[in-house]
Amino acid sequence: MNGLTGEGAMVRVNGLSLWYGGGEHRVQALDRISFTIPRGGTCAVIGPSGSGKSTLLYVFSGLLEEYSGEVLVDGEKVPRGRRKTALILQDHGLLPWKKVWDNAALGLAIRRVPPAIKRERIASILKEMGLWEMRNRYPSQLSGGQRQRIGIARALALEPDLLLMDEPFSSLDALTRETMQQLLLNIWLKDRITIVLVTHSIEEAIFLGQRIIVLSERPGRVVEVVDNPRAGRMDYRKTGEFYRMATRVRELLEH
Repeated sequence: MNGLTGEGAMVRVNGLSLWYGGGEHRVQALDRISFTIPRGGTCAVIGPSGSGKSTLLYVFSGLLEEYSGEVLVDGEKVPRGRRKTALILQDHGLLPWKKVWDNAALGLAIRRVPPAIKRERIASILKEMGLWEMRNRYPSQLSGGQRQRIGIARALALEPDLLLMDEPFSSLDALTRETMQQLLLNIWLKDRITIVLVTHSIEEAIFLGQRIIVLSERPGRVVEVVDNPRAGRMDYRKTGEFYRMATRVRELLEH
C-alpha cells in the first residue's frame, strides 16, 4: 500500500504545501505532501527536527489555515475549532493554578457542558486514568507521567474521533514513557479513536503507528508511507519483525 488512496480515510492530505513568514524571510515548511490516515487507525509522523511534523498537526486541528493543497478531516475541509478533534501538546498545556479535576474539565467548561454531564464524564475518565485519588492536587505536586495523564484525560473528555499528539512523551524517562505508550494503546484498543502521533522516537513510531509517515528535512516531503500492521499488539516489541521495521525506518530517515 502506498497510503495515498482516500477510501475509509479520517484524514486525507493531497498536495499540501505551507510557508511561514513573508518576503525575504519566507520559509517553506511543507512541500507537496500527500497521504491518508484510515478512520480508527493510528499514525506516527517521524522526521528530522524542522521537517514540519508539528505543522501538520496544526493544519489538521484547524490552527493553521493558510496553505495550498487539500486537507480533509472526516471528508470535509478542516474548520477552526472542530469539536471532535483534540490536540495534546508537548508541554501538556496544564494551568498550574488549577487542580487536577479542573484541568481535566477545562475543555468541557469552555464548551459550557452542563455541570451534571461534566461531573459524570470527568469522574469516569479520572478513574480510568488512575488520577481519581489525585483530583485535588496541583500539577506541581505530580510526576511528569501523571501530568501527561491529565492532558490525555482532558482530551478524552471531549469524546474526540481524532486525537492529535505532538511528542507527548518526549520529556519522560524511559520506563514512564513505555507505561504511557501502553496506556495510549489501551485507550485506542478500547475506543478506536483515530490517533496521529508526532515523535522523534523510531521505537515509539513503530510500536504505536499502524501507518508511519517518514518526512525529509525541511521543507518536509514524504519520503515514504510505511504500513506497519503489527502496531497495536502488546508483544510487538519482542519480535524480530519489530527490529526489522526499526532498521527500515532508520534507513529511510538517513536517506
